[in-house]
Amino acid sequence: VALEQERQNYLAKKKRATLQSLTVFAVTIVLVLALIIGEAEPPWIIGIGALGTIIAVIFYSVVTGKFYDIYRLRYKQEYFARATQAIAPGIVYQPTSYMPEAYFTGTGLNKSRIDRYSGQDHFSGKVGDTTLAFSEIHAQRKETTRDSKGHSRTRWVTVFRGIFLVADFHKHFQGHVLIESDFAESAFGWLGRKLQNLGGDLVRLENPEFEKAFKVRGTDPVETRYLLTPTMQESLLEMRRFWGNNIGLSLKQNHLFIAIPNNTNWFECNHATAATDPQQLKLFASQLIAVLNIVNVLQLNTRLWTRE
Repeated sequence: VALEQERQNYLAKKKRATLQSLTVFAVTIVLVLALIIGEAEPPWIIGIGALGTIIAVIFYSVVTGKFYDIYRLRYKQEYFARATQAIAPGIVYQPTSYMPEAYFTGTGLNKSRIDRYSGQDHFSGKVGDTTLAFSEIHAQRKETTRDSKGHSRTRWVTVFRGIFLVADFHKHFQGHVLIESDFAESAFGWLGRKLQNLGGDLVRLENPEFEKAFKVRGTDPVETRYLLTPTMQESLLEMRRFWGNNIGLSLKQNHLFIAIPNNTNWFECNHATAATDPQQLKLFASQLIAVLNIVNVLQLNTRLWTRE
C-alpha cells in the first residue's frame, strides 16, 4: 500500500514536471517570435530557442528520472526480492549489482575491446547442488571517426547486452572450451567447415545437429569430448532452441560461463502499472524461472563425477 502511494505521488510529480517543462518551452517560443518580429539577428533567435528547449528537456529528465529511479529501486527491493525468496530460497537478489567485468572478459567469448561496462539485477546462490550467479550486463566499445573536413564523431557500439551467467560445473577439467554459434557452417556448408579450421583448436563431435548449430574449440580434444558428452550436446541444443541462436558458452577453471544476448530489459517494473498488480510479479517470476531452469536443462545437479 505504501509503495502504491509512492507510485501515485511519482505520477503526480511527473505530471507537474511535464506542465512546468511545457511552460518553459512555451515561454521560449514567445521569446523567439518576439525576436523574429523585432527583426533580431538570426544567432540570437537560434540561441534563445536552443537554450529554452535544452532547459525544458533537462528539467523534465532530472525531475522525472530521479523520482522513477527511487520508486523502481524500492519496488525491486520489496517485491522482486520477496518473490525471489519464494521461488528460489537459495538465491539472493541485488537489483543494483552486476557480474564483474573480469568474469565476462575472461571467458574468451568476447573478441572486442570493451570501453564501457555496466549492469543490474544480480542473482547469486545455489540451485540444488549447483552454485551460480548471473545478472544483466551491457558491454560497449567506443568508436571515433573523422570525416573529410576533420570533424570527429563518436558513437558507442554494443558489444554484448543480455544475461551473463556463471555456474559451478559438475566435472573436473584443466583446459578451456569455447562453444559458440556456428554461423559459418549454417550459411556456407562445407566451405564454412573449411573456414573454421583456420582458427585452430577446432574439435569435431559426433552429433550432426550439434555440429551444425555450434562450433567448439578446446585446448584438449580428449577432455573436450569428455565434457561435451552426447547427453550434454542434446541439452545444449535444447537450450539453444529456447534462448535463440546467439548464445555462447565457455568452460574454464571448473566453471561454466553462459552469455545470452537479450535486447529486452528483464526484471523490470512498470511505473504506469499499479504496484499491487500481480502481472508484474508473474512476468518477473517467469523470467527468473527461465534462467534458473538452465541448471535443470544442462543437468548440472547430476553428480555422477564427484568433485572434491
